[in-house]
Amino acid sequence: MKRLLFLICVLVAACAGSERGGSVENAASGPDAAATARSIPTVAIRLASGGGPLLAYTLPKLTPAGWVIGGRTSPSRSVIGMDVNGRRLLYRDSGGAIQSFDLVAYRERAVAPRGELETMASNGTLLAVSPQGKVIESEPWGAREWPSTVGRGVRDAFAGLGSRIIVIRHGRGDSLSLVSREAGVALTAPVPDATARSASRDGDAVAFATDSGLVVTEDREPQTPWFVRLRGRPTAVAFSPSGHRIYVGLKDRSELDVVDRSQRRRRAAISLPGAVGALRMDPWGRAVLVRPAADQADADELWVVAIATDRLVGRVNAGWASDLPTVSEGGVMLVRQGRAVVARDVRTLDPLGAVRNGAADLWFVGRWKPATPAAIGPEVRAPVTEPAPGARVAAAPRPSPGGAGGAPPARAAPASPADRIWVQVSVSQNERWARDLAGELARAGYRARVIAPQVLGAGWRVVVGPYPTRVAADSAARTLGRPYWIVERADSAAQP
Repeated sequence: MKRLLFLICVLVAACAGSERGGSVENAASGPDAAATARSIPTVAIRLASGGGPLLAYTLPKLTPAGWVIGGRTSPSRSVIGMDVNGRRLLYRDSGGAIQSFDLVAYRERAVAPRGELETMASNGTLLAVSPQGKVIESEPWGAREWPSTVGRGVRDAFAGLGSRIIVIRHGRGDSLSLVSREAGVALTAPVPDATARSASRDGDAVAFATDSGLVVTEDREPQTPWFVRLRGRPTAVAFSPSGHRIYVGLKDRSELDVVDRSQRRRRAAISLPGAVGALRMDPWGRAVLVRPAADQADADELWVVAIATDRLVGRVNAGWASDLPTVSEGGVMLVRQGRAVVARDVRTLDPLGAVRNGAADLWFVGRWKPATPAAIGPEVRAPVTEPAPGARVAAAPRPSPGGAGGAPPARAAPASPADRIWVQVSVSQNERWARDLAGELARAGYRARVIAPQVLGAGWRVVVGPYPTRVAADSAARTLGRPYWIVERADSAAQP
């Protein structure tokens, strides 16, 4: 029965995973989308640790891009990651709360309070787990709470695709639970106590470093983990981006062990200058970044290992924090060296450029460029048009989860006849419900209207707009605090 429940969970999660891909314009696929992605440069974004405006630098030389990104951030202390698809930065502020900065609407939004664990899926979805086991799922349009909890005592969490999470709980021995937003807890199995643990990028396996070797639990067979004995005591573990290899640092040996996941056995170890303290993967699969053990004379160094050759590329003096070192898509490694942030070629470690006095701030790396010239200058508010003539106005709207904090939307100039881009916020078979929603949006200052079904079986759609460009529509839509779709004609047949 447990096996059946798990399979149901996976099927439900696969269906749920389509929501993010189908709800926003930036999730388009195919040759055109690939060409668009390639046209967006990879940049380094600098977030001031004391709060304030953000700065962007072009790679590989860390040249100032000339963009003073609109909006300001709170004082911050650590990086969670950059949601490239959702065009937002995720980090913890100086008080430990989880924050998101929207690179389209140019505004900061609180995600979860301090004291919550966080984990980020490879598609950019962020999941926060409270001490009581409540799960908050954060997307670019806002956040929602899962209907069921994962239980108390969570000590670690790993996000998977399709609104799934793997949690490790401590009680009478550690246990692993597979959980999805819709199906809840599908399966729970005991796992060993571990000095280190890590999950694959897609959350389909978790590796536990024990005192005698490596235990790996896979979601397809969670009750039958497999074991590989190692020649030393593991201190750190990391999956390759593809998930095919597992790298293990050892406490008393000057080498990096490599486990082949498909064959479930050790490969030849990689020689290192000393014992390993921590591991971090190049997200693009070219290198393993190694932090030496703290009790070594060279503990302030960074060792770079090439995955293709299983050899040490070299060693540089560099700090280790939540954001850096990291490696860009083009092979530029950013490291802290003294007060500077330095760009180096990850293949050769040759210096490429530097930002003096940049080490005190937080850094993100990913594909991004400002959508409009509005990225240059002071805080930008998303454009919102006037209410539609004749729209029925309902009571004042209740704040949506993850909404814009109750601030009234800024009014934009009336739309021109050439405007043809719309934001669709819902489709329903209930005409009254659709008109009530349109009235709420109109009350909040949006130009909302209801589109009647054009064919038999179609629903009543609520749209906002029009806007002159997709960028303007996307910017305005993010202030709604609800899922949305971008359509080019109000009468087009877009469906959720």
